[in-house]
Amino acid sequence: MQILEIRSRIRRKHRCNYASSTGERVAKNLLNRRIQYRRANQKWVTDVTQYRRGKMTLSLAD
Repeated sequence: MQILEIRSRIRRKHRCNYASSTGERVAKNLLNRRIQYRRANQKWVTDVTQYRRGKMTLSLAD
């Protein structure tokens, strides 16, 4: 690595700013794990993750 002048990038440690034990940001479980359905498009489920980058908040829907 020294001969090729290659250096590794060191990532910052992840700092969690949310205490998961409080459960303040958790939505109600309306389905209660009843995912079976009789018709198509009867129940839809999604997951949204938010990242803070400086003063901006980015939302990622999966």
